[in-house]
Amino acid sequence: MIRNWSIIVGGMLGIALSMLAVTSGSAADIEWTTSGQIDLKAPALDVCPSADGKWLYLLSAGEIAVYAFADGKIVNRIPLDAAFDRLVYVKETNSLVATSRSNNKVKIIRLEIVYKVTTTGLPYKGAKNAPVTIAVFSDYQ
Repeated sequence: MIRNWSIIVGGMLGIALSMLAVTSGSAADIEWTTSGQIDLKAPALDVCPSADGKWLYLLSAGEIAVYAFADGKIVNRIPLDAAFDRLVYVKETNSLVATSRSNNKVKIIRLEIVYKVTTTGLPYKGAKNAPVTIAVFSDYQ
């Protein structure tokens, strides 16, 4: 009698475990689309994204191409010695660190984001063609 009971419990346990394995082990299908393609002048040696995900830095021989996801194109190129072959982004300092295994060099490139401000049609003081424009933003609250 005890033998039959253990066979029934063991069989039920085996069925339960096999059902868990089937439901938890089966993967769902993955859907994907290509959102863009970047054509480079030379093969990419390394790539890294910015911390905010707005930029993609692509290292190739002689330059770092800066790709803007918002624009869908390369918006800047940073010249670099062709010996550099690895690239890392450092969030805390907003810098790129390029390294070269062949000549044992490390180059730190600090990035500063420059915002373009259009002053056309706004009130101004001084000459219209002055070499420097100071834009002041204020809020009375």
